[in-house]
Amino acid sequence: MVYIANILTISLDAAPHPEPSRRPPMLLSTPASRPPTAFASLRQAADTLFHRDSHTIRCRQPDEASAQLRSVYSHHHLRLLGTQAHFDMRLHLVRAGRLELGALGFGTEVELKQQPPGRFTLVTTQLSGHSEIHTRGERHGGGAGMVVLDSAGQAVNKRFSADSCRINLRVDQAVLESKCAELLGRDVGGALVFHPALPAGTPAQLRWTAWLQMLLGCLDRGEADTRPCNPLLLRQIEEAGLLLLLTEIPHNRSALLATPEPEIAPRHVRRAEEFIRSHAAEALTLGDIAAAAGVSIRALTDGFRRARNTTPMIFLREQRLLGARAELQQADAVDTVTAIALRWGFGNPGRFAADYRRRFGESPSATMRRAA
Repeated sequence: MVYIANILTISLDAAPHPEPSRRPPMLLSTPASRPPTAFASLRQAADTLFHRDSHTIRCRQPDEASAQLRSVYSHHHLRLLGTQAHFDMRLHLVRAGRLELGALGFGTEVELKQQPPGRFTLVTTQLSGHSEIHTRGERHGGGAGMVVLDSAGQAVNKRFSADSCRINLRVDQAVLESKCAELLGRDVGGALVFHPALPAGTPAQLRWTAWLQMLLGCLDRGEADTRPCNPLLLRQIEEAGLLLLLTEIPHNRSALLATPEPEIAPRHVRRAEEFIRSHAAEALTLGDIAAAAGVSIRALTDGFRRARNTTPMIFLREQRLLGARAELQQADAVDTVTAIALRWGFGNPGRFAADYRRRFGESPSATMRRAA
């Protein structure tokens, strides 16, 4: 296994690089490139963990490296800006419960034109070198400490210096949405989209790197203790990371999370919600729902507006989308998207596909392909 130090560092020698086979030993850092002191322990923890416990992918050819990255992350175009002789992509991967950690470096300057990630958010913490991103009409750049967030459905262009190394943390969008829905008391409409970057030294960035240090420490206990991290402890650390992302880093649901907790919904609203969940695949009318709740249509709609800031029929559509998604995730070879949509009350396949993509950040057929 190759030490991550090899991708975290640059040579002290200012002379032109020798051929890769005769390259001198690499050092952890140079005085000129040494990151802030607060990062020393984080880099050491990363070095130890990824050396000891990671699955490593190493490629010396850009085309091969690009194919490997596509299989792990998303489609992209990799362009070599530095010298081919020094290209040496190393990707170290470690699983951490429902999260995945990866340390990535290229050995030379590169540019990535990255297509939108699928159903996941990628949080990248710069350990060394410099990176620059362009996304949503904005440019962000920085060195050690900068945190970049790639949100589902958002394309981004990235440029990395030769000595750049980053820790990528991948979390499935469904995990984030579930936690957000838990905080809000209702399902989240559409994919979560985060602010793309946190500069080094900001409060949110400092909290994120402190959490990352805790996660790395849990995963690697040192040579004297070979026991795996306690699953209960790991789950609590994961929970803290999800809460940190949702409450400390701006995103398109931040305003909802900042809204004061609504009053407990009236009993007739809760009865209506239970009825809708149980009968979502049926051809329900507003009158059916009101009758099941034991109130008038006017009282029902007023109750939903006050307690849920929505309408009974919008709530019904949300439950149908969730039901269709669950069925698509379990689909077999004889199922079709149209048949599943019809079973859940969506008579217009085009409208269903548009609503589904807006809600989940991918097409129904993409969900079904993953189930195959």
